[in-house]
Amino acid sequence: MLIALDIGNSSINIGLFDGGRSIWEKIPTHPLGTDKEYASKMSSLLREKRIEKEDISCIISSVVLTHTPVLVSAVRMLAGRGEILQASHLMRLGITLKVRAPEEMGTDRIAGAAGAFALYKSPVAVVDFGTATTVTVVAHDGNCRGGAILPGLGLMNRSLEAGTSRLKAVDLKPAATALGDDTVNNIRSGLYFGTAGAVERILSEIEQETGCDFTTVITGGGADEMEPFMRRSIIKRPHVVLEGLKVLYEYNKHS
Repeated sequence: MLIALDIGNSSINIGLFDGGRSIWEKIPTHPLGTDKEYASKMSSLLREKRIEKEDISCIISSVVLTHTPVLVSAVRMLAGRGEILQASHLMRLGITLKVRAPEEMGTDRIAGAAGAFALYKSPVAVVDFGTATTVTVVAHDGNCRGGAILPGLGLMNRSLEAGTSRLKAVDLKPAATALGDDTVNNIRSGLYFGTAGAVERILSEIEQETGCDFTTVITGGGADEMEPFMRRSIIKRPHVVLEGLKVLYEYNKHS
């Protein structure tokens, strides 16, 4: 049984791969717990899903370095001598990172790109609507060429309040129309239609620059809300990063 952990800025996403079953769970990233607390939560999840605590392996992606050793320790309590891998740009990926500084690329983006390319075996763009909105593209030859990063919905919302004297953060509810009829709906229009428009312009420009037509996969905590705002054909795959971590584990495990 494989545990995949994606430690993000807002959530710790958990994937349990047990034979043909895939089980998904998430817990808040903050506040940081202890290794015993995380081990207890995962142990309870295993019991709830009736998964035997035998032959456990794990792969971890983290963009929150303060949390990584704690989660590694927690998983070690469960896995015993089972193999624990930490995702890295130095792994066998099934794709090639053709970027200037691969060590700076988030392992969540690497896993998502590797997972999507393994699934669709065609030029693919992974759009992750998370704390940041990220676009990561892989060309037909398996070369990951990079992408783009912009603030996520929550960050943009809070920045308007922090950077202005009269605007307030709004409840993150999708805009009903692009034409906002009051300040709240003006902001919602900017957040949702603006994010969708920015992502689609970025993808169109990248397609012109690379000559690729990308299968577009959306994921992340904001994917459900953003899906109706996207005009291009998309595939919503909420757990593509965890699926990608499973792919990376299979490529790199010691048999």
